[in-house]
Parts: sequence; structure tokens; C-alpha cells
Amino acid sequence: MTDINSTQATPNGDLLHRIQERYGNLRKSERIVADFLRDHADSRLNASITELGQLLSVSEATISRVSRALGYEGYPDLKLSLAEGARQRTAFANIPIEIDQNDSLVTTSGNLASLLAASIQGTQRKLDAARLERAVDALRAAKKILFVGVGGAASICDEAVHLFIKAGIDAVAYRDGYTQTICAANLTPADVMVGVSHTGTTDTVAAALQIARGNGATTIAITSDATSPVAKAADVTLVTWNSSTPPIPLYGDFLEGRISQLFLIDLLYLGILFRTGAKTANNLQATGLALEKHYRRRSPAEG
Repeated sequence: MTDINSTQATPNGDLLHRIQERYGNLRKSERIVADFLRDHADSRLNASITELGQLLSVSEATISRVSRALGYEGYPDLKLSLAEGARQRTAFANIPIEIDQNDSLVTTSGNLASLLAASIQGTQRKLDAARLERAVDALRAAKKILFVGVGGAASICDEAVHLFIKAGIDAVAYRDGYTQTICAANLTPADVMVGVSHTGTTDTVAAALQIARGNGATTIAITSDATSPVAKAADVTLVTWNSSTPPIPLYGDFLEGRISQLFLIDLLYLGILFRTGAKTANNLQATGLALEKHYRRRSPAEG
């Protein structure tokens, strides 16, 4: 049972920060309400407590408990808070409403840390165990792994390659659609292509995945939209948490999307290491020794 007194939130705390702090103390049914509030934190909530209960298949008492557990006097007070939050907007596109440009940098750092932590935990909650295992098994057995993405997602692909090649895994990344298409056309059933796109609407990534899949290669998508073209072009889709702030196309995603993608890349990497055991462990050791030998040999003037 939720201990309301022990979960009292700070009166002026924003909704997402309150949910982040108190989520672990909520019951399963209460978390359903909290998840809904998190996903609609920047929207006006017009539903009555009865209507919301019917929508989420929970009792009115559950909604009332969650409202009080988050530091509100009740559901009406919670609705007023959401309405007020929906009116607040920053001057910068794609920055969550919880980040206020008028705050001190120290306050901003706390809010940013909470948002990034919430995005990782949100991605963790969206994980499908069967899909995750299937993705790791495919990557472990792959002759070659090709990562494709554009913009910020391309940087995630580069980081993935950096991790994988140190463990002796044949991996490459391409960030332009022309090269992605060429490489996809030459993949085989022994290969894997991983497409990264926060919105899932990057057409070059979706097209490359379709071509690779048509050649029999296993295709994996990392995206926040399971219904997007990128997701539909993949054999396996791993879904990241999606911010409540609607993204503005072509303006760039906020860091929440990137940290969620990096979290999944690290998770896949660990899964491969744990399943290959001595082979990748030896490769990592050999890589470390080679780097140590090379950089110790260099003189300070070369450093």
C-alpha cells in the first residue's frame, strides 16, 4: 500500500520530477496512472476522474491515491497543475517544458539529470524480453554488423561501432543514404543491419532496412515509435522512451532520445559479451594491450 505521508513531494516540484521520485513506491495499478500522466505531462487533462478511471481500467480511488502521493490535494488539483504546465513553453524548440531557461544552471542540471534518468527508466519499462534476446542472438551470430543512422543517430551508430570493434566484432557505420543503400544491397543472410532513428521517420534508414531485409539479412530498429516506417522495416524493434514534448521535425531531437538509444546499444553490447564469453574477453584484452603498447611508446612531444 502506498504510504502517502512518506511520499510527499515538494509543493513546487514539476509533475515529471514528482513521478520520478515517487514511482518506486506506487502499486502496479497506481503506476498505470503515473505512466499515463508522464506521457501526457504537457497536455491539458479534460477527463473527469470517472472517465480517466474507465480509460485506464483503474478505480477512482486509485487515481485519488496517486494524486495525493504526488503531492497534490486531489485529482482536481492535479488537473489544474497539468493545465498550467500545458501553458508553459520554452523559447527553444524540442526542449522539454521541465527545462526553464530562467532557472540557474545548477537547477537546470538537476532537472536535466532527472529527465535523462526518467528516459532510461522509461526505455527499460518498454523492453520486450523476447525481442531483446532475439536481437542479441542475431548480433552474436552475425558475420558483419552494419549500423545506419543520420544526424544525431549517426553519432550513436559510431559509438556502437567503437564498442563492438574493440571486442573483435566486425562492425561498421554509415551516415549517408547513398552509402547505406549500397551496403544494404550487398548484405547477406549472415549479416545484420541496425537502424537507429528517434522518430522512426528517417526515410533513408527505413529504405536501407527494407533492402537488407529483402536480401535475407536480419534487421533491427531502435526507435521511439513502434509503428513508424523504420520499425516496420525491421525484423526486431527495440522501443525507446518518448518525451512528452512533441518534436519539431528537422529541428533535432532532445538529449532524452540519444541517451535512450545509447542505453540500448550498451545493453546489446553487454549481451553479446556475456554470450560469447572467452572469445570477446580475449579480444578486449588484446585491444587493451595493443593500445597500451602504442601509446606508451609515443614520446610526450607526440602526445
